[in-house]
Amino acid sequence: MSFGRNLAKIRKEKGLTQKDLVSLSGVAISQIRRYEAEQSSPTLEVVIKLVKALGVSIDELVFAKVTGVASSKLMDRDLLEQFEVISTLDADDRDAVKRILEGVIVKHQVEKMMKPRAEKSWSQRFREITDKLSQRAKDYSQEEIDHIIDEAVAEVRSKKHVRT
Repeated sequence: MSFGRNLAKIRKEKGLTQKDLVSLSGVAISQIRRYEAEQSSPTLEVVIKLVKALGVSIDELVFAKVTGVASSKLMDRDLLEQFEVISTLDADDRDAVKRILEGVIVKHQVEKMMKPRAEKSWSQRFREITDKLSQRAKDYSQEEIDHIIDEAVAEVRSKKHVRT
């Protein structure tokens, strides 16, 4: 299920209107409408706000329960032992571990989704990304946008980011 459809489904299951979700999350109603209409994708920061407002896990919101590993049995004994130790920590430490795990999981899923597609060239993908960034950067001057893009291009072209 797509993010937008899943967001709408969970919101409705919780008995919330889009306005209710705005109040709980602080995310603009126009953004929520675009996400649910599958016209836009949220940033990680927005996903975290929505997760907290809806009281669900990132995995549940972004990837739907049925696709998550959490529904299957944990077979890795080391992980099982570590989770048992984590369960004995105080609430603040458990929350910190949860945030770290969520960050690692989201990073992995984003990297998986961002793999280059064979049918598009690097320059085509780059143009799409810069066009999206430009659309979202309405509060910036063209000079500021050009400067940011120039810095990004220079960083990508540096040897430390070149794929072999």
